[in-house]
Amino acid sequence: MSYKVEFKLAPAPDIEKIVSEELFKAATKTQDAWRDNLQEGIGATGEHGRPYVYTGESINRTNVYPELPGYDVYEVIGDTEQHFIAEFGREPSDTLPPYEPISTWARIKGLEPYEGQTWDAMVMNIRRHIATNGLKAFAPGLLAFETVIPTVERSIKSRFKEELETMEDSKR
Repeated sequence: MSYKVEFKLAPAPDIEKIVSEELFKAATKTQDAWRDNLQEGIGATGEHGRPYVYTGESINRTNVYPELPGYDVYEVIGDTEQHFIAEFGREPSDTLPPYEPISTWARIKGLEPYEGQTWDAMVMNIRRHIATNGLKAFAPGLLAFETVIPTVERSIKSRFKEELETMEDSKR
């Protein structure tokens, strides 16, 4: 005895395209969250207590690679020294931090030298303090990752379901 079975596969949503697009959206959401966290001075391990030094440079250099959808792996990269210090901190050391970022931060913060103290002396004291005590990490990138990643699987499933429903509606 034999049987002949015929079947026809119904069209299905392009899962690779959906996953790629949703991963790209997740990468850009992570990028935006990381930038916001730097701006606000918040992270997974605590708060910086104030907006982070030179946020303009670090915000502008928080990037997604590749920069377009269509891939199955995306990296969100912060490639400045400020990113590194924000994520991992700065251990106390004999090396002073550079003058310019500290001076710029002090100007933005509105700090003024004590009476009889020069601007350069005030900045040198801040630099010595950082060298002696270090800077605590607050991990703004990790917080961005931890915030966005739990939503990715749900967004892929939701998008697949929506496209499947759209395909079914178009058959009617």
